[in-house]
Amino acid sequence: MTNPQDPSDSLFLGFDGGATKTAGAALNSEKKLVAEAAGAAANFQIIGVEKASENILIITESILKKANADFPRIHAMFLGLTGAGRPDDAKRMRDGFIEFLDKRNLPVPKVQVGSDAIAALEGAFTGKPGMILISGTGSILFAKNGTETIHRVGGWGRFIGDEGSGYAIGKACLTAIAKEFDGRGKKTMMSQLLKEKKTISDPQSLIVEIYQKNFDIAAAAPIAIEAAEKGDEAALEIMTESAAQLAEHVGAIVNKLKEPLPLAFIGSILTTKNILSQKLRNIIETNFPEIKIQEAESSPAVGAALLAFKIEEVKP
Repeated sequence: MTNPQDPSDSLFLGFDGGATKTAGAALNSEKKLVAEAAGAAANFQIIGVEKASENILIITESILKKANADFPRIHAMFLGLTGAGRPDDAKRMRDGFIEFLDKRNLPVPKVQVGSDAIAALEGAFTGKPGMILISGTGSILFAKNGTETIHRVGGWGRFIGDEGSGYAIGKACLTAIAKEFDGRGKKTMMSQLLKEKKTISDPQSLIVEIYQKNFDIAAAAPIAIEAAEKGDEAALEIMTESAAQLAEHVGAIVNKLKEPLPLAFIGSILTTKNILSQKLRNIIETNFPEIKIQEAESSPAVGAALLAFKIEEVKP
């Protein structure tokens, strides 16, 4: 059933859902933050539409409890989810979520599903024009200009892209260690850190972890960053190359937009103060002095809630 709630007394909910956790936020009709909550993963590509919908509903109920509100007060919901970048995938999740609500006899608000990156972009500048450079497991840059046109650079995945990402840095770290084991690469502190932090100490254990135990490649990125900060030559080369590759994303978008927009970093690799984020800042400040680097103004969940205001109609 549809939700006839008057928008003037309504809540607009946004969700930032990934493979490990989901954050939710509710704004009132004046776009003021009313309540926030967090819960389990909502990556429907991994856990399925039904389970993702269930997790989102649990968070929704927590938000409503904090806001002292009931479900009919929800006017619109934007689900910013990992894996929802393609229209077909977004539609599958949206249709499944609406069906999930219907089965529970809950009023169906306006619902839209989109990429978690778009939610992060909206939140970073509270709906205003700007661009975000994301370096997490993958890497991508999104920008929104004054006409609300979205542009992107990168995001090609680990096989043909994701330069400067946790995966790419982790892979470079492990490659350097493998070369050291072979005697065809520099001695590096990264091998000792890998032994201390991951109990991988020789070629055999490295091969077993990578090819038999599905070692998380991106988990080696902090090792490379730590070694670089301690002056390790091989790790420093990885940081220099990664910063240059991320800066290429910025250069490409500057050429496309022909207008300066503020930039926010997203993802722990860049938002944490470390040698890589500082190298990247230095490159941008030197080569693109017109670009102002700033902190994100709001969370991706709040960004998703702002996007909920832009949903025109629901089509169950």
